[in-house]
Amino acid sequence: MRTSNYNVNDNEINKISLLYFHIKYYNKEGLKMENHEQGHNKQDNEIIPDYSSIDKQKSDNLWKIFLVILSICILGYGLFFSKNVIDSLTWLIGYYLPSSIIVWLIFYAIFTRKKGAKIAGISFIIIYVSFMLSGYLSVTMHKIEAKKAITEIETQFEKIAKSSGSPSGIPERIQEEIQISPKSKGVFGEMERFVKIFMDRSVSLRNDYLLELSAIGWDKILDPIRLKNERTFVESKFTINKAKEIVEKYKTLTNSLFEEDAFAEIDRLEIDEDLKQEMKNGFKRGLEPTKIMISRYWYLEGEIILEAEKIFDLLSSRKDAWIIENQQVLFYNENDLKEYNTYISNVQDNVKEQQLIHQQSIDKAKESLKLIKENLK
Repeated sequence: MRTSNYNVNDNEINKISLLYFHIKYYNKEGLKMENHEQGHNKQDNEIIPDYSSIDKQKSDNLWKIFLVILSICILGYGLFFSKNVIDSLTWLIGYYLPSSIIVWLIFYAIFTRKKGAKIAGISFIIIYVSFMLSGYLSVTMHKIEAKKAITEIETQFEKIAKSSGSPSGIPERIQEEIQISPKSKGVFGEMERFVKIFMDRSVSLRNDYLLELSAIGWDKILDPIRLKNERTFVESKFTINKAKEIVEKYKTLTNSLFEEDAFAEIDRLEIDEDLKQEMKNGFKRGLEPTKIMISRYWYLEGEIILEAEKIFDLLSSRKDAWIIENQQVLFYNENDLKEYNTYISNVQDNVKEQQLIHQQSIDKAKESLKLIKENLK
């Protein structure tokens, strides 16, 4: 058996082992370093987001969002708060132009100053159109509320008209109560309130007038049984004088209701001053023919009292020329009978004319309400 001539001692073996360890270790570390560098290179090669373009995109969307919100707010204003009642296109164009310019200038200064002329122009058109649409919405909503108001006034008026008549033709107190609270809202709600208050005060005035006349016994002044029991006619003359005072009192109160009181009530309405003045002017125009009818009505009321006074002058001056029989006034003298019948006929004619005036006023009011309703279509 042949052996090598080269003898390796322990020290050499240790050196070789140590060298091997170093080579292996540095190979691993080198691999790690290489992998680490490759990782850095990979990260360097990845696309880094362009934050400036994102900010630009957000800015582009921001003005659009606020423009939409602004348009909705303008439309909402027209729907719920605007008091415009005119839907003429030319009027809307002129009326809303200043407001559109002011709002657009504020919007332009905040959002679109650096966006260019095209975007600025588009934003102005959208704002302008929004204002005009809000005007149309305002008119539509006011028409809806106006129809509610007119319908409610018609209902209340019909009840009063039916309650004011009587089969006998003698005026009676109106028992129907008027609901003053308006069913409509806004400007027309205030107008509805005014008309209802005015009707309520008119009814109250009429009822108080008839109540005072009844209290002095006016409704029984020509009753045959009463005449039979009264030979001095002191009570009848007192009643006639009181009736004259009552007529003058309520004539004055009625004129005041249709003038000072009505205008004072308009001033208390929660509407613009310009609209209050328009209501006053309209009320004055409508009041002219009404005042003629009212004046004629009170004149006839006074004439009825004068005719009744003439009757009692006749009866008191000719005490022995008449008797009560079968609840009728019978005269012994034909001339006395003719004079008495003339006075009675005059009273009846005056009452008929009053009834005609009353019916004409009802028909006129109904026609006016109908015309207003048709104009709202």
